[in-house]
Amino acid sequence: MASAELSIIRSTTTTSLLAVSLMLLMAFPLWMRYRERKRRSTLVPNSLWKNLPFASICALVALSHGATNSMEIFSSLYFQEVQNHSTLITSLYLLPNLMVGVCINLSVGVFIDRLPAGWLVVGSSLLCAFAPLMMALVNPNWKYYYLELWAQMLAPLSADVLFTVGLIIVSDNFPERTQALAGAVFSTVAQFGTSLGAGICQVVALGVMGSDVDPSGDPNSATSEDASDMLGGYRAGFWTMFASMVCCVLIAIVGLRQTGKVGLKKD
Repeated sequence: MASAELSIIRSTTTTSLLAVSLMLLMAFPLWMRYRERKRRSTLVPNSLWKNLPFASICALVALSHGATNSMEIFSSLYFQEVQNHSTLITSLYLLPNLMVGVCINLSVGVFIDRLPAGWLVVGSSLLCAFAPLMMALVNPNWKYYYLELWAQMLAPLSADVLFTVGLIIVSDNFPERTQALAGAVFSTVAQFGTSLGAGICQVVALGVMGSDVDPSGDPNSATSEDASDMLGGYRAGFWTMFASMVCCVLIAIVGLRQTGKVGLKKD
């Protein structure tokens, strides 16, 4: 609700829901700790988070998926609402993102056992960080191939590399009886990060645009002031994605510094 209308966050219903959500979020690990101490079954044991590579890769995949999916959404809106392109042209402009993502998914398994996992994650996250940075700095009047093309090509690098590396780290750092649980937590965190990242970017963009600007309206009927506010809002969203990817780089440097090559054959 808050991402659709920023002023609604001040309502009693939204405030109550946020308070209850935060209380439940803090109560969940306490409840898991209580059940662990009583030697009862737990849904997500807190002991999983004591594994530094696993905790780091979960934080990374949440931030990266949030930024990557937000990049796709905001780029589509930017091309249509700011540059006034048709849906067909917008789809063609987003096509390099899809093509690079497919190539990464097909090729990452070839060299994943030849380079340390930490370097792969840091490198892909660093390159991916340039994508929202380019979109935040680009002039809407510039040609597509000046910066926007390269931004779309770099955008999927981090998430696609992270998912492959993350699943292998899960299998390498946990025994067979815990691998399924850790993998399920990893996938759930990725989906949670997608929703949270998109919501945060939308709230930031709406906060900069103001309540008078309707990003879903007719771009041809928008005034120059509205167009400027809309552009500022989208740029604020891209800067938020850039900050998220910088956090990914820092987490990878610290959390995966002792992680060597993954995916090696074991006898």
